[in-house]
Amino acid sequence: MATGHMMTNRGKLLLLQGIWDDAGATAIKCGLVKTQPAAADTAAEVADLNTVNDLLVTAGATECDFTNYTRKNLSRSAAAEDDTNDRVDLDAADITWTSAGGATNNTIYGAFFYDATTDTSDTTRLLISVDWFSATLTTNGGDVTYTIADLY
Repeated sequence: MATGHMMTNRGKLLLLQGIWDDAGATAIKCGLVKTQPAAADTAAEVADLNTVNDLLVTAGATECDFTNYTRKNLSRSAAAEDDTNDRVDLDAADITWTSAGGATNNTIYGAFFYDATTDTSDTTRLLISVDWFSATLTTNGGDVTYTIADLY
């Protein structure tokens, strides 16, 4: 299965329209998944997903449910043009789930990012991107930190 951060076409549109700069640190949220479905494991497949529901229901990913899991706000940091790689690198603060797991544990395969300004339900929350990890993370009651290098 593929790994790496994959933008949806809807996510590219939202970023171009200013969701990153205009709405602040609560505009984008991050969730975690404990499965990687074959229907969303390539950049081409992820590109056509529009909503969180498209990832979690239509494509068949399963959201994490470990002890102390909650979706988290993505804190905005910086954006930089990268002409060498023909992209814009959007950096964000790392996210930590404190005391993750213990009573209920998960193996974490990846993360998803969505527009929280349309925060009525997963059928209307616009999916920005999916990041499939190159190595899974396992909860055991300790802290789990998702290190965000670049969202491009």
